[in-house]
Amino acid sequence: MTNKSEFVTAYFYDAFFGAMANISLSRANYIAEVKQRIKCSFFDVARLDDNHDVFVDDNGLTDGLHTIVRLKDFPNPFAGNLVIVGRDEHGDIAEPRMTVEEIAELITVYRPVMDPELINFEGPDLIGIGLTGLNIRMDKSEPIIVVDGEF
Repeated sequence: MTNKSEFVTAYFYDAFFGAMANISLSRANYIAEVKQRIKCSFFDVARLDDNHDVFVDDNGLTDGLHTIVRLKDFPNPFAGNLVIVGRDEHGDIAEPRMTVEEIAELITVYRPVMDPELINFEGPDLIGIGLTGLNIRMDKSEPIIVVDGEF
């Protein structure tokens, strides 16, 4: 029988910061810890590959969005915080076989950016700038990897 550690490494993606970090999950209580990390009561699990699962907020796309995430070769976008875990041959939680850097390469983060439309005001007693509107565009990037500690 294999002696398994009480804790396993997992990867946490924070939607507000667009950043990822290694975290530690308890084998015995990981579902509660995942719910706390992704800040939801109901979650979905998406199979990244045969050795990795992604936990995602079931209502993430209906809540206010800071970022949207696309996983390479995955048809649907995700929103909200994510937890990526490894799975062993029995389907139990296990150490990931990919590094956080390898997982980050599979993720594209889309973040809304507002570009102001401005007009210059000039007159005898007035010099200024006024806002006439906003253009919203999507910025595309990889997640930031937090190396030492959590955020």
